[in-house]
Amino acid sequence: MRVSHGLRRWPATIAAAVLAFGVVAASNNLTSTVSASDGAPTTEAGDPDSQKIADIVEQKMKERDLTGAVYGVWRGDEQIAGGAIGDSPIGLPATADMLVRIGQPMEPMLSTVLLQLDGEGVLDQDEPIAKWLPDFPRADQITPRMLASSTSGVSDYVTNPNFLKQFYANPFTGFTAEQLEALANERPPLFAAGTSFAYAHSDLVLLGEVLQNATGEPLGELLQERIFDPLGMRDSKVVLTSQISEPYLHAYTNERGVFEDSTFWNPTAFLHSGNATTTVADVATWIRALADGQLLTPEQHEAMMAPSTAGLASLTKEKFFAYGVAHDGDWFFMNPAYAGYDGVAYYDTKTQTLVIAYVTLGPKSNANTDNALSLGKEIATLLVPNNPPGV
Repeated sequence: MRVSHGLRRWPATIAAAVLAFGVVAASNNLTSTVSASDGAPTTEAGDPDSQKIADIVEQKMKERDLTGAVYGVWRGDEQIAGGAIGDSPIGLPATADMLVRIGQPMEPMLSTVLLQLDGEGVLDQDEPIAKWLPDFPRADQITPRMLASSTSGVSDYVTNPNFLKQFYANPFTGFTAEQLEALANERPPLFAAGTSFAYAHSDLVLLGEVLQNATGEPLGELLQERIFDPLGMRDSKVVLTSQISEPYLHAYTNERGVFEDSTFWNPTAFLHSGNATTTVADVATWIRALADGQLLTPEQHEAMMAPSTAGLASLTKEKFFAYGVAHDGDWFFMNPAYAGYDGVAYYDTKTQTLVIAYVTLGPKSNANTDNALSLGKEIATLLVPNNPPGV
């Protein structure tokens, strides 16, 4: 289930989510995350759990040999903990306002724009994508709705050995949509369009291209106009090069067999599914808006959060993936992982508890897992002990 933007570590991360799901294949006035000038975690005065949260972050940093971390935790509108720990770059303290590669939280942004355009009559989410991508195989059978919910059957290019070979040979070189589509089509479809579920980054590449072709605007401009600007996400930006503005959390990884700075690995390896830069505070704003349906009509938001894929593969009404969001009962979650950045976001729809963290790997870190996931889950369990996340 995704739900990972990892490379070598992708199979292990996705396998954990697959097992958990049993499948086969904010408001704008949120308090800014507090910066930790000495590289240690910070706490919010007055909340009894803030120090416990900081202790969890520090403990997980040591257990997993992580280099740096930025995080934030909210109950409703109140931020109860947040800060930074570790180094960025090595030898200098990380700060909580540092930019990271956003990864998977970008995916429901595409679905939000899709629903907006559908409501405006610009495109029909149930019309075959042949209108916008006539040369793509089975374009007359695949719809934008299928792409948004990973039910198209298109093979995931990320698991294609040819993609892995190309990427690891030179991770600074970018990819075009055409190149990624070709890699996806090197292997046959997994199933007939709309008949099952299998998470695929290929679906997001195609969905992004459909949105661009339908509007005549680059995806970066669409997200700027329809997501970032309306929500006041001033530190978020879609990027098509390795550039990342200062201050940024340096990424480190050992997934190529040597410990190295991977900050400038080209994010277009995950074109339209994670190639944006952001901060923890902006991700919090986005997830709250996503949960509240701030950018959609009530009908559209209800449809977006409904278990529309239940019954496909082993998805159920309690555990499902739809419109770029993984659901587990009252919780929805995201676990981006790419090029030394591991992230997690948990949101409980009942208590409005939100946990976000991005971490970077150390020399002895396990690159075959999302190192932020257990950190986020432990904090979420601390805050909602009677209904902790199951994934």
